[in-house]
Amino acid sequence: MKMFLTRYFLLLGLSLFYIHVSSQEKTETRRTKKEDNTFSILIKAKQKESLFKHNKVKYQIKLVNNYNEQQDGYVDVEVKTDRGKRIQGLRYEVSVPPKTTCILKPKFSLKDPGFYDLWVTAELTSYDDTIRNVFGFKPTEINTTSHKPADFNDFWNTALTELKAVPPAYSIKLDSAQSTVSHKVYLVTMKSLDGVVVHGWLTVPKVWGFYPVLVGFPGYKVVLKPLYGDDFVTFQFNIRSAKPKGETTLDKEWDYTLLNIDDKDNYIYKGAYMDCIRAIDFLYANKELGIDTSRIAVSGGSQGGALALVTAALDHRVKACITDNPIYCDMHNLIEISERRVPIEWPINRYKEYLQQSPHYSMKTILNTMDYYDPQNFTPMIQCPVLLGLGLLDKLAPPATIFAAYNKLTDEVKRNSETYSFYHLAHEVTTRHRKFQNQWLLEKLVFTK
Repeated sequence: MKMFLTRYFLLLGLSLFYIHVSSQEKTETRRTKKEDNTFSILIKAKQKESLFKHNKVKYQIKLVNNYNEQQDGYVDVEVKTDRGKRIQGLRYEVSVPPKTTCILKPKFSLKDPGFYDLWVTAELTSYDDTIRNVFGFKPTEINTTSHKPADFNDFWNTALTELKAVPPAYSIKLDSAQSTVSHKVYLVTMKSLDGVVVHGWLTVPKVWGFYPVLVGFPGYKVVLKPLYGDDFVTFQFNIRSAKPKGETTLDKEWDYTLLNIDDKDNYIYKGAYMDCIRAIDFLYANKELGIDTSRIAVSGGSQGGALALVTAALDHRVKACITDNPIYCDMHNLIEISERRVPIEWPINRYKEYLQQSPHYSMKTILNTMDYYDPQNFTPMIQCPVLLGLGLLDKLAPPATIFAAYNKLTDEVKRNSETYSFYHLAHEVTTRHRKFQNQWLLEKLVFTK
């Protein structure tokens, strides 16, 4: 069972975005080559998960000289905001003899909650490097403006009403080729908003019973396949694809996020969000397949993480939510953060290209739409526990924007929820965290009191 769920989350968390190995990871690799003529910088926050709750931010920086010559020069340690503004800095004049280690212990005092870049720059005799780390300072106190439209609730209540008016026309077909001696696999299709047909893979243990359900939502442009588990029914659900008028296929990976972005009523994610609600409808309409509808969890990473949050908010039939590195959170601040980095990351770079081709629109046009789709405007509506995982080096979904959304959960929900941050990762979480997610789900849905 544990092996299955680990594989499940590894696959579910895939998106089409991959970040190169961080500088911190590279220094860890260098350290293993003790016989080599190398120099390494190892950076460690003096607080778990690199999240500081008090005013003092403390680090330990090891300078490991495996060269046969002394290394002289300086090491600069700077703290900058996630928008690139320098807050504080220290310079160390260093002399590191051959085959020895020098330890620096920088300390900084901060006031404002947020996430900060720690930049370490070394200029030495035979070595120079610049390494970026990220740490959080009082992250649970990050409180940004929601920019929630006045008609936000009415907009989504209307969308839900429109969805209900669409006959679902469920189709359930046993897939003998993918079924096994222990599981039945069904290809499920249904009609969603605007009559669009969507599909998913339902995998049900053959041992008779009524099982909790784990619904997986896809990362950006990811197509999910069947997965198998002993303690869960799994529903790998794929949202609608996007085909602009006059095109039969998408030539660019980025086009999905732009489709009708100037029109909130027809933006692609209106249908995608409703697709996820229809997936929950399907589970309720087909309990006889062995589905315990009182125990439904949603999960996903990247785009799937955003879909999981929104579904849990709009549909309180969901009893647990797992989200990793959810995108599109706190869009106003995401744009500000992204515009101050080089290069500008997705999706902001695509927005800018779009606006260059559409000069009659502005970033305000995009934000006017995204205010209806920003997960942080949904999170106050969530009533189930949330398990959040995030990489602090993530530039696609910066940690400050994710915590801004998470912090808008109600106090009651947060008491039953958990967050886990990974200082050395970008748009991903660790395999170990995947295993923890397994246990968390079992506690929430299987081994309940």
